[in-house]
Amino acid sequence: MARARFRSKQKQIIFFREVLEHSGYSPEKLARRCKVVVRTLNDWRRGKYLSNYEMVTTLSNEFKVPLDGVRELEQYWYVKKGASKGAKARFEKYGHLGTPEGRIKGGKVSQQRRREDPEKYRALGCNVRKEFALPPHSEKLAELVGIILGDGTISDYQVKIFLDRIRDEEYAVFVADLMEEILGERPSAMIPKAENVIVLTVSGVNLVEVFEQLGLQRGDKVLHQASFPQWIQDDLIYRMACTRGLFDTDGGLYFHQKAVKKYLGWCFASHSKPLLDGVMDTLREMRFNVKKVGEHKLYMYGLKDIFRYLDFIGSHNPKNAARLGVRLGWNLERCASGRNGVAGNDVCQKWHRGFESLPLREDFLKKR
Repeated sequence: MARARFRSKQKQIIFFREVLEHSGYSPEKLARRCKVVVRTLNDWRRGKYLSNYEMVTTLSNEFKVPLDGVRELEQYWYVKKGASKGAKARFEKYGHLGTPEGRIKGGKVSQQRRREDPEKYRALGCNVRKEFALPPHSEKLAELVGIILGDGTISDYQVKIFLDRIRDEEYAVFVADLMEEILGERPSAMIPKAENVIVLTVSGVNLVEVFEQLGLQRGDKVLHQASFPQWIQDDLIYRMACTRGLFDTDGGLYFHQKAVKKYLGWCFASHSKPLLDGVMDTLREMRFNVKKVGEHKLYMYGLKDIFRYLDFIGSHNPKNAARLGVRLGWNLERCASGRNGVAGNDVCQKWHRGFESLPLREDFLKKR
């Protein structure tokens, strides 16, 4: 029940004294009127305890005794105050409620219970390990592996891919779609302030373990000297797809100046020697004229080799189509005549539209 708090203990004493005077009741009769025992009424009269708020207002109205600044306190108003005092007393006597060891033990028990019954804790809104199935080996998966080996990183809890905010904006949509198709979860996309980067992130301890089963390692790729996972190394189709992912992230078409002309070139860079050698061996196996310059870069020159690369392996990064389109715009007439070694205007127009098919690659694979 609600309690009445007077401005002071003396105010409460005066109120009950005036009620007795105005009513002409004895304490026993007033107690019966209030439906309490005499001892309780006397405690109210002496200000020992707070009186019943409803009873105080009733007495005030009935016997015309004014209430001066009486405040209503809700039922159990004292619990918070008492709990606070009790906690302080307990702390002074025994110290902190939890110890580092106790918290560690409680956390481990909680995690174990969540592993044993994840659906129960998921329904309660608790954080539970997300489930990721091991995807079957495929060309799309090999390309995603190449993207991660290029511009991605794997930590203990997340897989992240970093792309250029301006040049790779359209490509980021393709990568997000690819991750959603293969992993079953669309990555979050974040653009940090004052940074020219798009960060695609999928979180989950199970996801990290899935990629480890696929042959990738968490941590620094250069420190680990990452290479093609064995299942990719053993299959040319997968190596080509992985190379495509690597080229679209850590490589690209570029313009270089010689004398008075600009030329289009192909470049791939990596500080992981096994990865660089793997890409070079794959391209040389397919009879590309690829050259290693320095310790960390591969180059190809000439429209003929670039067209062959795009026909055999391809690219999903629109920035490469844009650069090739610029080059064809400069030299479309020569390209159509075949003087660049490219098979006619149809091929030029196909790449100008943007990598719609890979017919030459299929022919090459049939002849192997």
